Amino acid sequence: MAAGATDEEPRRFFGPSRDVPTTTDGPSPPRIGEFLSPMDAESLMSVVGPPELPEAWKQGFFFAGYQPYGLQQVNGGPCGVLAVIQAFLLRALHLRGVGSTELLEVDEKLRHEALCDALAEVLFRNVGDNKKAVVLIPSSAGATVLNGAQLRGLQPALFTSYDQLRHHLNQRPYRDLFFNPSGCGVPLYLYSMVWTRGVEQCRGRDFDDPKTGAMIGGHGYCTQELVNLMVFGRAYSNVFDGTKRLGSAKDGWLVLQGAPKRPSIGFLSLFEAYACIEVGGRYKGPTCPVWVICAESHYTVLFSADGTVNPQESEKVLDLFYFDQLARQNERIRLTVVPKQLPSHLATGFEEGESMIDRCIRTKWKEASVDWNGAEVIL
Repeated sequence: MAAGATDEEPRRFFGPSRDVPTTTDGPSPPRIGEFLSPMDAESLMSVVGPPELPEAWKQGFFFAGYQPYGLQQVNGGPCGVLAVIQAFLLRALHLRGVGSTELLEVDEKLRHEALCDALAEVLFRNVGDNKKAVVLIPSSAGATVLNGAQLRGLQPALFTSYDQLRHHLNQRPYRDLFFNPSGCGVPLYLYSMVWTRGVEQCRGRDFDDPKTGAMIGGHGYCTQELVNLMVFGRAYSNVFDGTKRLGSAKDGWLVLQGAPKRPSIGFLSLFEAYACIEVGGRYKGPTCPVWVICAESHYTVLFSADGTVNPQESEKVLDLFYFDQLARQNERIRLTVVPKQLPSHLATGFEEGESMIDRCIRTKWKEASVDWNGAEVIL
């Protein structure tokens, strides 16, 4: 340690230098900025939500072998981030022209490529408006970054093209940070999304309520704002189509912002089955047949292995696969959905005894029967 240095001082960035050119066959390295100041770190954590992320958030993005295409969640908490990245990973496989059989049995090389596609897609094209991405880098690969004090050791790495970011995700230090199962890849990705969008943009332009809006809510779970940030690049608080105005011209309008456009991946929620919220047609009919499912504060993924399926269609019989990254799901769960064939013992399909997943499905595929094809039904 240099003379006069203290343990509290952030150490130098362990990746490419800002000053010394790095020889590379790919795109140029990102520009590395100054360490976050104490005020920067405090401001960032104020938008994240809690003063410290739960220990359960400490993990990277990795596959654990339960399903070849499936990411692994270690503990409860970061399911929203992992489910959205899982959804974009499946979309990346569809965009690569992978057929149903190959997708379900995807090999290690291809699934890692799709994971890098997903991380770059969300951070650069969605959150960064296809203009930039900022990755916040700690002083060492093993650094723990769960609270504001630890965020002071982060440096912003600015990427100005998708290809530049996509390339460097497979290079040190980024691959060591994001893909280490026991590292802090998921928290770093969360901070990087907020920093890329901008603290004041999230608070002043996106949240319904700038005073209470946050990315992480009670018990360490992801909020709708975080899911929407990843999908749309805006931390909006709602899932209906477009915007709604409450109040009056005299007293002032309160503008509530929902899905601004048809997204790449969809979203279905048990809260709609409870008649608590309205999920709009944009979220129910994305451009790719992959949906994030929110049921009892847990986020999972429902998808068609056939990328040619029209995700706006809700009248035809189809097979969907269900994946829960937290469930250690050794069994492949295939659901056959038959719209307008509600079982005779049900009146609405939203009865309390029905599977949470079935009820979410019926918010899009009305009065559907859902055959779990021998798999144990998740209630």
